[in-house]
Amino acid sequence: MDLDEAAAALEGVAAHHAGLCLLVVHGSRSRHQAHPGSDWDLGYVAADRVDPGALHADAARVLGTDDVDVVDLARASALLRFCAAAHGRCVFEAAPGAHEAFVLAATLFWCDAEAVIRRAQAAVLADLSG
Repeated sequence: MDLDEAAAALEGVAAHHAGLCLLVVHGSRSRHQAHPGSDWDLGYVAADRVDPGALHADAARVLGTDDVDVVDLARASALLRFCAAAHGRCVFEAAPGAHEAFVLAATLFWCDAEAVIRRAQAAVLADLSG
């Protein structure tokens, strides 16, 4: 299944999950770097509680594989949110502008936090090496 077919199928899935604001395909598939064994990386933003297990099951059904990762982008790391914003393919937004708002928020946060995160990472790695 190519990305366009998947996007159409996932849009239908997303529409049946009340509270879902945004669904994005990210990772190698959205960057057009997938190989035959690549999984499907999906990120979502929800206004209300969404059952990630049910979302995973529905996505796996329409994609024809259980090799699907689903992540709540509101709870994900700053780097994952930024990568999903920068390279992800929006397949569903409950309201016009939801994807744009996510991209802007994730990008602004990463621009503010990247230097601090990288310094902390370097310090941890130095401690582990030392």
